[in-house]
Amino acid sequence: MFLDILLAKLRTNKLKQTPKRKAILKLFLDKRCFLSPEEIFVVIKNGFKKASFPSIYRNLDELYKIGILLKVQKPDRRLYYALCTAEDTGHHHHIVCVKCGKIGEFSECLLLNKKKVGGFKILDHFLQLEGICNECS
Repeated sequence: MFLDILLAKLRTNKLKQTPKRKAILKLFLDKRCFLSPEEIFVVIKNGFKKASFPSIYRNLDELYKIGILLKVQKPDRRLYYALCTAEDTGHHHHIVCVKCGKIGEFSECLLLNKKKVGGFKILDHFLQLEGICNECS
């Protein structure tokens, strides 16, 4: 059921429902956790003759850009991906508990309508807050 919703989101965003994209989505639906690109590649490469690390990265980036996946940098400073469960599919960011890894969403963003900052034209941004959730504090 949820896979159908994700596949519909691919269509809405004019992305093809390729076997690799479907495999990546199914992996996230099965695991229900954060995965590194390396972990995803290890699982996906077994099901495809032509699965390369760059193609996994490209697919993850495309799924992130349309809001299916969220991207989080953990304390090891590596990027991890997970399904985005935000109710609102609009502009939002994430806050990560540094103790348990729980993820929350927030939509307050001072950069949303900014065109320039410090003489730079803003093209995109990635904002992640770190804190301690109620259960851990």
